[in-house]
Amino acid sequence: MASVNVEYINPFIQASQQVLKQVANIEFKLGKVYIKEPTYKVDQVVVIIGMTGNIKGQVNFCMSIETAKKIASMMMGGFPVSDFDELAKSAIGEMANMIMGNTSTLFSQKGLKVEITPPSILIGENMTLSTSKMINICVPLLLDNGDKIDMDVAFMEN
Repeated sequence: MASVNVEYINPFIQASQQVLKQVANIEFKLGKVYIKEPTYKVDQVVVIIGMTGNIKGQVNFCMSIETAKKIASMMMGGFPVSDFDELAKSAIGEMANMIMGNTSTLFSQKGLKVEITPPSILIGENMTLSTSKMINICVPLLLDNGDKIDMDVAFMEN
């Protein structure tokens, strides 16, 4: 198994804690972090954000449609979200974008340059992602309401 520098994962966790608390008043516990196979099945909603610079790869925020709707609702001040519509998709994409923006800032404070792409959102059943040629680390975010976001960080050092 490849060794992973924990310094590369901590900024993702720290940024997630800041953003989820700030925009949705959500706290989470960290699940057991592990290296995921390069090809894997994903939940119904995946937000993908690419990274370039000193670290290149992508981060996939994977969650159920119900979790995505709950987070979108909390981001909109508790406004009920019954359908995962354009507004809800926009909220979830923005949440992931803010996490990655904060992560990028934390990396820059360590002297690493990491730029991010705009978020892409996949919605569907029985999806499979492949992150071949990259180390893929799953960081489970166990939300205080019992829901979960798998933050899959797939990267290679430049």
